[in-house]
Amino acid sequence: MDSKDVEYESIKSMMVDIIAETTSPSAIKLWYSDLKLILLDDSEAVFVTPTDLKKKVITQRFTEQIKSALGQIIGFEPNITIISSENGEGQITAESVVNTDGNRVEKEIKPTSNLRGYKPEYTFENFVVGSSNNYAAAFAKQVASKDYSGAYLSKDDNPFFIYGPSGVGKSHLLYAISNKILENHPNAKISYITGEEFNNQILDAINVNKNTHAFREKYRSVDVLLIDDIHFIAGKTTVQEEFFNTFNSLYNSGKQIILTSDRPPNDMKQLEERLRTRFMGGLVTDIQLPDFELRSAIINQKAAQNGLKLEYNVSSFLAENVKASIRQLEGVVKKLGAIQLLEGGEITLERVKNSIKEFIHVKESDTKRMDDIIIAVSKKYGVTRDDILSDKRNQEIMLPRHICVYLARTCTNLSQAQIGKSINRDRTTVISSENKVKILMEEDHDFSLEINELVRQIKN
Repeated sequence: MDSKDVEYESIKSMMVDIIAETTSPSAIKLWYSDLKLILLDDSEAVFVTPTDLKKKVITQRFTEQIKSALGQIIGFEPNITIISSENGEGQITAESVVNTDGNRVEKEIKPTSNLRGYKPEYTFENFVVGSSNNYAAAFAKQVASKDYSGAYLSKDDNPFFIYGPSGVGKSHLLYAISNKILENHPNAKISYITGEEFNNQILDAINVNKNTHAFREKYRSVDVLLIDDIHFIAGKTTVQEEFFNTFNSLYNSGKQIILTSDRPPNDMKQLEERLRTRFMGGLVTDIQLPDFELRSAIINQKAAQNGLKLEYNVSSFLAENVKASIRQLEGVVKKLGAIQLLEGGEITLERVKNSIKEFIHVKESDTKRMDDIIIAVSKKYGVTRDDILSDKRNQEIMLPRHICVYLARTCTNLSQAQIGKSINRDRTTVISSENKVKILMEEDHDFSLEINELVRQIKN
């Protein structure tokens, strides 16, 4: 990945962070997780997405959202173009979209392997191992090192089931296994799919195409089947029936099945008992959220990959405060890299604190302090908590609401999105409220004294 790719990835990551403040996690995962920025100039941003369906939906429903988020990052709103790589994730570059004369051209996009969604950047070598994931990594290497040239595989670790919360590296291990198998056995037939995609494809085969033969042939003829987020099929009777038959066909043929989930099989209560017992009959392991040492190692590795130099106090601060997932750690490093690319200068601790508040683990004291702010403002200005949280827009209510926002920004480490959520407002409204109070304080000395006194009370 060259420096331009790193910059594009960082900008896209920052864009998604902004969009995520007003969009549900499921929508972010569905439409933005595999969206890739491949071209950005002074008038246009070009993104590639894996399917024609996603291209159509994103073009029709999300381009204005993308344009607005990019505008906040780069200072202007470019035209948005979405293209599709329906036949697989090819090696797409700007040259695939624009020729040397500046005219848009169409080029055939070819998959890089027989693995859909092939991602060679995910390997065992760059999977950082610690106490929270060492067993999962070791077992994954064991599964990847089996002899896939034979007609029949050992059943001791089949199926291989990895569970753990979102963003801890389960998908990384799936791709690492696939890459290692393909390295040792280039002709191995491997199929990677998410539980949601499996669900949608079988329903399309039944209800739209009226033909399940092609679907069954596709997934029952592989050497290795990997399904990410298998818990998605829980509670779906028709899909579970089809997967049960696919599972049995592969298992009885000595083919490898690898699954991930956010919970262990025995906690998937809406999953049929016959599937739970089959999952538990293989090799089951977990990955937990990383501890401080592993978070530190991941931050340093990701920083090195992005050409970013972080001082010890900066990396320690990040490891201590960004605790949600490995994915968030990666997001922090990408954002810092993008900031340095766009603005230059050294990445200092103070700069980090001001730049990544949305990633910082929110302490209970900050949440309680937000409640204290709302109570203090309610008493001061003779309004109720319900008034502040309501949709009322009369001046007697709006001003105290603006003050709550300003005090939260001044007295807590809560991000704009977190403050907005606490008062039922979006991030844009929070920014506007804070600015209005700042202007009033500059124009009215008595008002400024009043607000500063509130700040002193809240902090004490």
